[in-house]
Amino acid sequence: MSKAKPKKKKSVVGRVLLILLVLILLAFAAAALYYNSILNHLDFADKSGSLISAGESLVDQMRADAASIKEAIQQSGITGIQSGNRAEGEVKSSKNIINVLLIGSDYRIPNTSDPGRADVTMLCSLNKKTGDIKLISFERGIMVEVPGVGTELLTHSFHYGGAELTTQLLRDCFLLDIAGYAHVDFDTFSQLVDAVGGVDIEITDAESYALGVKPGWNHLDGKTALSYCRLRSIDSNWGRIARQRTTVQAILNQVKDMNLSELNSLAETILPLIHTDLSKAEITSILLNAPKFLGATAEQMAVPDNNNQNCDFQYETDRLREFIYG
Repeated sequence: MSKAKPKKKKSVVGRVLLILLVLILLAFAAAALYYNSILNHLDFADKSGSLISAGESLVDQMRADAASIKEAIQQSGITGIQSGNRAEGEVKSSKNIINVLLIGSDYRIPNTSDPGRADVTMLCSLNKKTGDIKLISFERGIMVEVPGVGTELLTHSFHYGGAELTTQLLRDCFLLDIAGYAHVDFDTFSQLVDAVGGVDIEITDAESYALGVKPGWNHLDGKTALSYCRLRSIDSNWGRIARQRTTVQAILNQVKDMNLSELNSLAETILPLIHTDLSKAEITSILLNAPKFLGATAEQMAVPDNNNQNCDFQYETDRLREFIYG
């Protein structure tokens, strides 16, 4: 009889451990289901079609609208940046670095099948090991070869094949390892800025006159932040793409002190605004390292640099590799 008691104790302990294990597994399952439901808010791209066929299909649809589209392009006032010396070599990559192309498109031409142009093409490079963030703006006037179309401005590539085509062209021209894109249009960008509570940006005298706000630090809502990002009349498009990077940094600053509940609420609001072809696994990899990125001050550069009206793809590819991986 004296030996039966230890067996009973072991049996009780075993049942308790089993119950705890089941509860832990249920908790993990519930968390996984909840996390998956959050990601499902994103507008994921359909990757079933090929890039070139999608581009050609859209070109066919747009032929009937050619006159209005051509007129809109001519009115855009964008001058092309001549390119040459196509980059040679292999694509460089690192297991610690994930590159995401941020694309902001402008308004569509009413009553046409034109989806708009890529007003913002900015690479966000995230180092998952160090927590470093690097922002690289590509000047929208860079001349690129669009399949089935010919030489075109980078900004116009978007209306021939959407975010997929613009992303692929940057991969090809600069031998970039781009995991995927995150795309918003003007309206959704304004909503995104409002969702984070607006952004704090220091405004110069020239910018204040153009925007109708006071010089110095301003708290901008989504509509004013969009105007700030689009402003180029006071300087150049290089000034404008610098303002776009400043705004992305301001958004990062705005969310750095949010608690888990606030971040969760924010995710439910902004994720439906974002169109992406990133996989859930890639997004999870970024989110798992998100604490490292909160509060980071991004290093910045532009391609080509310093109002240069020529874009040597080999030279810029070397610059990009040094900046991202060096």
